[in-house]
Amino acid sequence: MNPDQNIKNRHSLSPYKLAITRYIRSSLALKGMKYEDLSMALDKKGICMTPENLRSKTHKGMFSADLFAVIVDVLELEDTALQEILKQVKNV
Repeated sequence: MNPDQNIKNRHSLSPYKLAITRYIRSSLALKGMKYEDLSMALDKKGICMTPENLRSKTHKGMFSADLFAVIVDVLELEDTALQEILKQVKNV
């Protein structure tokens, strides 16, 4: 892939990253959870991630699809996550 296309891709994906970041942060806040709580919930699923690592990934909007799916699972957001994220993207 040429560098120009890479830049275009990043630009096109940025609204999705921002929406995911906002969604995870707001979901944690609405559930009264902190990154430490999320880290412990993931640990119960056998996934060891520090609160600092989760905070960094959230801040950057850099989630692998599998990590995002398990976060949606542990936060019990299966019914609303994708709809809410796409709604935010369309409103940007």
